Amino acid sequence: MRTRCLAAWCALVCAAGTAGAGWIVEEIGGNETDADRPTLAISPGGAAVVAWEEEAGGVWTLFVDAYAGDGIIEYPTECQGSGHDPVAAWTWRGFLLVWIDGQNIQYRYGDNFGWGDSPQTIPTGLDLTHVKLDLQGCAEPGWDVGWLAYTVQVGIVGQEGSYGQDWFVRVHKGGHDAPETVATCENEWGPAQIASYPSQDPHALQPLPRYYYIPEFARIAQLTGQQEGGWEPAALLPHQWYGTIFDVRGRDNGSQCLLALEPQPWCPCNQVQFNEQDAQGVWSDATVIMPSHDFNDWPHSPRVAWGAGDEVHAFWVQTTSNHEMVPGRTHLEYHRRVGGVWQDESEVFEAYERRSLGLHVAMDVTASGDPLFAWTRLDTLISGPQPRRVWLARPQSTVAAPALDGGGLALTAWPNPGRSRIAFAGTAPAGSDAVLAVYDLAGRRVASPPLSADGPGRFAAMWDGRDAAGREVPAGMYLMRLTATGGTVARRVVLAR
Repeated sequence: MRTRCLAAWCALVCAAGTAGAGWIVEEIGGNETDADRPTLAISPGGAAVVAWEEEAGGVWTLFVDAYAGDGIIEYPTECQGSGHDPVAAWTWRGFLLVWIDGQNIQYRYGDNFGWGDSPQTIPTGLDLTHVKLDLQGCAEPGWDVGWLAYTVQVGIVGQEGSYGQDWFVRVHKGGHDAPETVATCENEWGPAQIASYPSQDPHALQPLPRYYYIPEFARIAQLTGQQEGGWEPAALLPHQWYGTIFDVRGRDNGSQCLLALEPQPWCPCNQVQFNEQDAQGVWSDATVIMPSHDFNDWPHSPRVAWGAGDEVHAFWVQTTSNHEMVPGRTHLEYHRRVGGVWQDESEVFEAYERRSLGLHVAMDVTASGDPLFAWTRLDTLISGPQPRRVWLARPQSTVAAPALDGGGLALTAWPNPGRSRIAFAGTAPAGSDAVLAVYDLAGRRVASPPLSADGPGRFAAMWDGRDAAGREVPAGMYLMRLTATGGTVARRVVLAR
């Protein structure tokens, strides 16, 4: 394990909302060949897994404590074997990593520090060379762990008889279901996306999957899962002009946020537009949030995520060229919606502009709405060309966590169930004497995991499944109770041996 503070301490200022706050930016990896297609997932408390593919080098992963004070704690990198296009998500079982290997889809689980089970295989019998996966994790305990969406092109693009097949895979605690065809797209195709949607059943333990795909030119359709299985009838989003590259994420109240490129014009240029579905199911008009930089502006790899409250984070990489098609800048774009207003905060990444930036980025947020970003960059300044490596960034001063439960207290536990240890993160009023305790179902106090500060009003803790005397406690359900000035909040956790 190692702690890496700023690779370059940025004297950069976030334009709004975090005035005066610096950023932590660092290079990770140490790979010998070019890294590409970074992905990441972050736990509610700020632990993260970062994954990427390497040229002829398979899929690699790195666990980090992303919000460890003024730095980022890295654990050793690990090669997952051959494959490409990794995706990662946080689930109630911990981290879930999925990637493509030949005609198979591979997946495995991990906790905050490393991988547990061996990889498992989902055979497809299809050519997955050019397939891109999207993964949504189920963070609420229950049967489902994650949902996979992917689109397979049948035939040759542009030739008669070619079409796209949209597939869905349900990963659950017992393994996985067989891949299921959910739609066929004869006129247009693009990588599908998966999001979560709340169940209308008040007794449901988990949300439902919502599948987004391209049924025809410039249209996006959605399929919402049903509690008993199957899908509700497909519905087209009401606004027509969408491109085939987009990203969408849901939240607990049913709201959905969608970041998409417009349909591709004849030139190498495009725009990024944002749409939102509110909790009542009404989609907003498209809002273009991309500023103009040159004669041709060409965004790539749009990523969107919900923050705290109505906050939304949008992130992508952009290339430019003049009217004679001479390449210009390649840079990272970061826009944040606060109070319903979009603000361009891309200047925090200006020091990392370069034509050698990779064309794929990643982003995720903590339960408190704190973002974590990843991209790839080729460094040509140190003794000649170096392999393209993965970079991470996050604000040094984080966004305050939303008040949950009573008295401004919040408590999150993961993985839940946990096999031998369970991590906790939360918030308590600054200056209060917070105490975390573990109780069995008979009301007996079992242990008191020590709290460690994780920023103003924030804390983290770890329970190793032992009582105060150091003895392993039996498997079963336990109650975690956080007490501080302002009240008490409790969470049920399951210890699985």
